[in-house]
Amino acid sequence: MKEKLLIILLILSIFVPLINADVISLNSGGDEELIINPHEQIEGFFSGIPTPTITPVCGNGVIETGETCDDGNTVSGDGCSSTCQTESVTPPGGGGEEGALITVSPIIFNINLAVNTNVDRAITIKNVGSETTTISISQQELDQNVILQTTELTLNPGETKEITVTFVGTSKTGIYTGRIIVGGIVISVSLNVRSKLLLFDSNIIVLNKDYLVEQGDKLKTQVTLIPLGEKERMDVTLNYVIKDYQGKTYLTKTETLLIEEKIDFNRNFGTGALPLGTYIIGLELVYSNGVAPSSAHFEVVEKTPISLFGKIVFFLIILIIIILILLIIFLIKRERDKKKQEVKQ
Repeated sequence: MKEKLLIILLILSIFVPLINADVISLNSGGDEELIINPHEQIEGFFSGIPTPTITPVCGNGVIETGETCDDGNTVSGDGCSSTCQTESVTPPGGGGEEGALITVSPIIFNINLAVNTNVDRAITIKNVGSETTTISISQQELDQNVILQTTELTLNPGETKEITVTFVGTSKTGIYTGRIIVGGIVISVSLNVRSKLLLFDSNIIVLNKDYLVEQGDKLKTQVTLIPLGEKERMDVTLNYVIKDYQGKTYLTKTETLLIEEKIDFNRNFGTGALPLGTYIIGLELVYSNGVAPSSAHFEVVEKTPISLFGKIVFFLIILIIIILILLIIFLIKRERDKKKQEVKQ
């Protein structure tokens, strides 16, 4: 009997990590009205277990002491280096608009601001070509949230100019995404507009390595909820959303928690058939008379093909599982035969 229990436990230890369920159904183009509600039979939509508080570092989407930028990742070459220092980026092929050879920095903005307030940020543009060039500057999906200092800029060879962009928090809280186009180079923008008087603050960061998620894999995040007022127990609602930088919503999810003090926990999201591209995972902490949003950038990339070694390992695992199942069947049959013999005697 002990042998049977050990074998069953061994099989469970193999099977349980393999159990997974896709929990998101998407159309390829996204839908602003798409809402996905969980069901008790669906596993893996997200899971959370308390984890120790981690010290903020480069790549957490928050500009801290010693950093000149923090775009939510530690990848160099995207306008913010792996050590969170501003860098210039030249578009592939050497230019943005036709005939323009420019670099732009930064290429990602993640802005936190209160309703009915605004904040200025600078964009640095350099002409790295040998001719004078005139470039256009525009925005998409941010009509109410961005004021451009200029819509056209002329730079001499080797000249660097800085333009100011004003980000506006309207009277409505929420997470807004869009793009600023500078000479054909895209700057991704996410705005987290919160209530002016906060009783709680929230922060969400992506835990996947280099903030890359292979298509179909889990998006892993860590959520931090911070009470700012007097210590009291309160129910808060957490609204999660995955959006692209064109403002389309691909996933929504809601949960309610009772919190009293600062807590950190993990939430994992199924990405299902999200198209390849860049996205934000947004979090709105909603409580009585207030909203505290935050967001983080991530990218969905092609799934790495399984290597020959991986295929062999997978085949061996399946073979072991089949052998164990046959062994259990044999032991059960032998036990039944033994009982039949005892009854006959």
